[in-house]
Amino acid sequence: MTNNPAQYARVSADALDRLVGDVRAGRAEWGHPHTVRQAAADLTRLADALAATLQQMAAALDPRAPQTRQSAGALHLAGQAAVTTATQLRQAARTLH
Repeated sequence: MTNNPAQYARVSADALDRLVGDVRAGRAEWGHPHTVRQAAADLTRLADALAATLQQMAAALDPRAPQTRQSAGALHLAGQAAVTTATQLRQAARTLH
């Protein structure tokens, strides 16, 4: 049986929503540069996976259907943005001490 990959995206999105909510509510904090560096490294993994996922999603669309070409282009641009995000996160993690 094949899993629905959208389920994984939902779990990841829910986890990030909880993180943002906990920080905003004061239940969690970025109390030390080490935790920021570790989170940057973990979010780099997330951004790398996001870029690969977006590429897979674009490839899954039927290129012959005109409406999916626009969607595939948007997914491709989002993937490029995720690569840029991962690059910037790597830079941030390297410069934190």
